Amino acid sequence: MNFSLIMPSKILFGRGEFGNTRIHAAALGKRFLVVANPPLVQSGHAKELIASLQSAGLQAWLYDGVTGEPTPEMVHEAAGIARAQGCDGLIALGGGSAIDVAKAAAAMAVNAGSVVEYLEGVGAGRKIEHDPLPFIAIPTTSGTGAEATKNAVISDLAKGYKSSFRSDKLLARVAIIDPELTLAVPPAITAWSGMDALTQLMEAYISKKSQPVTDALALSGIPRVAASLLRAYMDGHDIEAREGMAYGSFLSGICLANAGLGAVHGIAAALGAIVGTPHGLACAVLLPHVMAVNMPHTAEKAAPLCQALTGRAWPELSDNVKAVTCYINELAGQLGIPASFHAADHSDEKIARITAAVSRSSMSGNPVALSDEQTAELIRKAL
Repeated sequence: MNFSLIMPSKILFGRGEFGNTRIHAAALGKRFLVVANPPLVQSGHAKELIASLQSAGLQAWLYDGVTGEPTPEMVHEAAGIARAQGCDGLIALGGGSAIDVAKAAAAMAVNAGSVVEYLEGVGAGRKIEHDPLPFIAIPTTSGTGAEATKNAVISDLAKGYKSSFRSDKLLARVAIIDPELTLAVPPAITAWSGMDALTQLMEAYISKKSQPVTDALALSGIPRVAASLLRAYMDGHDIEAREGMAYGSFLSGICLANAGLGAVHGIAAALGAIVGTPHGLACAVLLPHVMAVNMPHTAEKAAPLCQALTGRAWPELSDNVKAVTCYINELAGQLGIPASFHAADHSDEKIARITAAVSRSSMSGNPVALSDEQTAELIRKAL
């Protein structure tokens, strides 16, 4: 048996862990750039973090320009501040976008060129020469698992790409997962991000790149998400449900970093790049369509996946396929997620553009190779 596993150097999980950030930051340096989504500034959490750092004798600056999915401009603005202030590290406070901006900025603060040059399928294949500044990831949503991944997803809608800056060196030095920080996440974001986490666990489990450890983690995370997502959606202050979602989301990040993903994420990236569809929503709509295609090719994994998700497995592969897809459809409906985007433009030309933009990196882990025609048909169903 051969496998490898990468994850953040230090992981702190639990209620109240946010309050200990200054302790872990002090072990990394004295000067920090805090990268936060604007809602975290408005809620006071960013101010609280900076005050806590300062109480420990540390210096901190704030970058709150993460107003949407990460762009090259956001990365270079944050990297420029970190460089100008001589920061020893960065601290990301927010959803996947804030974490990805901080992750990429930590690298670009000490490496030459544009972040675009480092992007898969877009840039020149440039590699990181100097180790990034250390960064601490503090997620405030449960979905992307970005605190545990080795890639930052960067988008440019004008140029029609959404691609990964990927390197083992981009892993967080410290990941602090505090479920209490997710209590204020609104229902729609809870649903979309939660379905993203579920998708990542499921896709990593059936990926061609899966391994025994990620399989075990996925089968631990899937039941927790299945038991927690609807509860968190219905009652955002259900701390046990929020804790279950934070746990599942974190495991999904470890799983995707080590086992890859599949067609849901490959197509979702294209929808984000061409149409601007929010990532979590794209995954939620695509998941039942893609799993209906992939599940017949999962062989012995179908029953354990069905058991983890629904609490019951069946002797026949076809029954497990049906049970999984029915469960996902029913859950999506309860979460207010539509069966399709009801797009005004679903012309052949638009579908061809989306198909051409599909992430080949994600598609490489799909359990069955999909032709362009099959991919286009999945896009057509989602639209």
